[in-house]
Amino acid sequence: MDRVEVKGPNNRRVVELRRLIDGVGANSAEIVLEGERTVGEALDAGLRLTTVIVPESTVISAKSTGPKSTGDMFAGSTLRERLDDTVEILVLRDRTFERLAPSVTPQPMLAVVPRPQAQIPTWFDADEFAIVLVGVADPGNVGTLIRVADATGAACVVVVGGADPWRPKAVRSSAGSVLRVPVVSGTDVRTSLNRLRAAGAKIVATDVREGIPHHSGVLNGPLAIVLGSESHGLDRAIDSLVDAWVRIDMAGNAESLNVAMAGTLLAYEASRAGL
Repeated sequence: MDRVEVKGPNNRRVVELRRLIDGVGANSAEIVLEGERTVGEALDAGLRLTTVIVPESTVISAKSTGPKSTGDMFAGSTLRERLDDTVEILVLRDRTFERLAPSVTPQPMLAVVPRPQAQIPTWFDADEFAIVLVGVADPGNVGTLIRVADATGAACVVVVGGADPWRPKAVRSSAGSVLRVPVVSGTDVRTSLNRLRAAGAKIVATDVREGIPHHSGVLNGPLAIVLGSESHGLDRAIDSLVDAWVRIDMAGNAESLNVAMAGTLLAYEASRAGL
């Protein structure tokens, strides 16, 4: 951790990081986290940091001609004593860091960690449920639903297609929940639903108009709540894999709810049914 280097925009490592942040190869072995709080939560979750990236202004004062020690760099940081000697430290020129960081107002720390891996549970208890996202394309919606899963005590979130749950926007929208809730990705819908059923979960899929009202008791018992894409919902081709279809009745004139809002209502109903 003693090695501190100042990097410009054309440096090979900076180019690699840009590709990683932009999602080139969504199934890459590594992901990028932003912000000291999120990095700290990654450490709490037992993830091993491989690289920490900070802007030059956090290391070098205006009057300095060379890099300071890593101790100076992390002065005042709660992470200072938590990084082991294997962590690579990259210091970028401020403008390069701003262009690299995924948010409009970047926090002065990025970190590269191995992509967390999770599996669908082999068994669900009577009050447990999972949230399954099929083709949900907006990473903000994916992150919000992972946050909802954390808040309602869901056993896991299964992501099939759609946005990568480890894209920076999804991680930010999850407010750190993606580091606490098991998130399973990389499987197809049929395999995922069959594994959930084999674990004892009832498969309950959502439809805008058809199905059982969500508050009628259909969301009790071990189950998997399946939500579809923002624009097309769920393909009825999965009907043979579904135990029940559920709808959310609305008194007003809106045709449907945003998928994140619909998932929130269903998850809280499932959580309440398990109490």
